[in-house]
Amino acid sequence: NNYHPRLQFTLEVGNNRLNFLDVTLIKNNNFIMYDWYQKPTSSGRYLNYFSQHHFTHKIGVIVSLVDRVLHLSHPMYHEQNFDKIIKILIQNGYPLKLIFDTIKRRIHKKIDIYKNSNKINNNDNNSNNKIKYNYFTIPYISNMSNKIKNYFNKCDTFKLAYKGINRLDRIVKVQKDKLQTMLHSNVVYKISCGDCDATYVGQTKRTLKTRITEHRNHINWNTQQKSVITEHRLNFSHEFDWDNVEILDEEINLNKRLISEMLHIHRQKNSLNVQTDTDLLDKAYDCLFTNY
Repeated sequence: NNYHPRLQFTLEVGNNRLNFLDVTLIKNNNFIMYDWYQKPTSSGRYLNYFSQHHFTHKIGVIVSLVDRVLHLSHPMYHEQNFDKIIKILIQNGYPLKLIFDTIKRRIHKKIDIYKNSNKINNNDNNSNNKIKYNYFTIPYISNMSNKIKNYFNKCDTFKLAYKGINRLDRIVKVQKDKLQTMLHSNVVYKISCGDCDATYVGQTKRTLKTRITEHRNHINWNTQQKSVITEHRLNFSHEFDWDNVEILDEEINLNKRLISEMLHIHRQKNSLNVQTDTDLLDKAYDCLFTNY
């Protein structure tokens, strides 16, 4: 600690134990044992059984804890660690029967995997004949999601996967400086005419400032093909409100962003967008605009 006043090291007496990530390494008669380690600050909070998430997510919580016991602790510590995860799961509302049934199935599956580990070559040959599925992710809403799943069960190439609606990042916000409107990227935006009620909706993955600058300067380009914004400016001598461009949506995924763009184009009252901008919008969305 004498090397530099800002470099100070601490010493922890380990008593033949060393905590490393999720494992405690234990020195025992010249052998290294290992046990599952949880920080003292661990709250024991996991996905609650009564939360609105798909049942497979809740089974996954139990399975992940069982795997931690089996993979991160020596068999000598399995019994006490299984007691620990059973108490944790009960505190999170899981039924005792479900806990024991899932633990039993997982242990049997691990045993089967171990017994069949010598049949790797046969498994590799069989894996080539397995059907490869494309997974389609939707938000999980009880009752409704199950009805949608019944339709997808008839499909041989697609399978449904579910995601939760209430995520922690929507509740707990990182206190960052608010990004200026023109510096946002991956957005669907709307430009309004300053002299009439005409509007234009577009999308871009670049910063909004870059795309709006292109719209604004397009009138000066030496080209025969004029954009709808440029034609409106030339035909009616109108000017757009470039300083108050509205962000309608933010989406990183291109396909989702294009769908969002088409939906917002459809919702405009006096749209400058050409008809082909919404040609790819499925008729199934028409019912969403009956009130507009």
